[in-house]
Amino acid sequence: MESIEEMMKRRLDDRASNKTLRSLRLNDFDVDFYSNDYLSLSTIKTNECANESPGSSRLIAGHTMLHEELENRFSSFIGAESALLFNSGYSANLGLLSSIAQKDIVILYDEKSHASIKDGIRLSLAKGLKFRHNDPLDLEKKLKLNDDKQCFVVTEGLFSMDGTYGKVKELSDLCQKYDAKLIVDEAHSGGTFGDSGQGICVELGVKTFATIFTLGKAFGSHGAIVTCSKLTKKYLINFSRSFIYTTSLPQSVVNRSLQLLDKGQIEKRVIKLKRVIQEFNSIFSAHRFKSDDSSPIKIFQLQNEEKLRALENACHKESIGIKAIYPPTVPEGESCLRIILHADQTQSELQQLLKIFNQELF
Repeated sequence: MESIEEMMKRRLDDRASNKTLRSLRLNDFDVDFYSNDYLSLSTIKTNECANESPGSSRLIAGHTMLHEELENRFSSFIGAESALLFNSGYSANLGLLSSIAQKDIVILYDEKSHASIKDGIRLSLAKGLKFRHNDPLDLEKKLKLNDDKQCFVVTEGLFSMDGTYGKVKELSDLCQKYDAKLIVDEAHSGGTFGDSGQGICVELGVKTFATIFTLGKAFGSHGAIVTCSKLTKKYLINFSRSFIYTTSLPQSVVNRSLQLLDKGQIEKRVIKLKRVIQEFNSIFSAHRFKSDDSSPIKIFQLQNEEKLRALENACHKESIGIKAIYPPTVPEGESCLRIILHADQTQSELQQLLKIFNQELF
């Protein structure tokens, strides 16, 4: 029988032979085209907060006025009835989906949903069924087949691995037609979509059962917030294990989120980001990208993985932080270079990247 150590070594060796072995690397690049700091808020200094670590979960000694204020401020920013703060987007998806979905419930999710969504469904008592990526017709077929059951439909506002927006409006219409409940992960669309960065659901006027926003991407801090009804919030406080059994976020982190959550500041940075996106589209017009034109995530698909590695390495040699994505993160045949645009990106940085593209690809 294969030992645990032998199994681990074998699987790591398989990754190494396939050139898909992951490893940690220090962020020591001069130019950032790979972080999710869309609004360039991460470098802004905020006033420090004393007594920063509560030392326990929210339900014991970890609930402070700052935590409560952030939830109230964010629900007001989004226009939601209520909001609950989690320690990360992963724990928010895990805690929400694993707790609300009981037996005899079906969760229909986009096949390209984030790992945290899939893991939350696995931990639930519900039956999880995927539908084809951004395919309302395939979703409707599955809703019809499960018309006698309670259904949740889960999608994302902006898919981070292909740079396309979720068909939230079409899915919302289907949920209304079949009496299903819609959940939207706004991890990448929150802070970037709409004139005020309130996300795709607010911008399109879509009503949801819950939305998930991460504070560690466009909002420049850390943590995540589930916006929902007061009833759902109360339920999550009582049954969401990733909320109940986790030490509370430090007050310094919550205080930073409060200081950065300024609608006027976010609106100005959204405008800057949109200008950078337009400039990128113009400068890179000779290259074909898989992603939506208006997306801050630009996906350059290249099935020739050797050429893709060469392109990534050429960027790294010029101290440009950029990330090539390979299977199993993306399906076989969909290896790509992922470029993340930021509000403070300069034209010289875009031109520097274009020069490398042209040298390596033409």
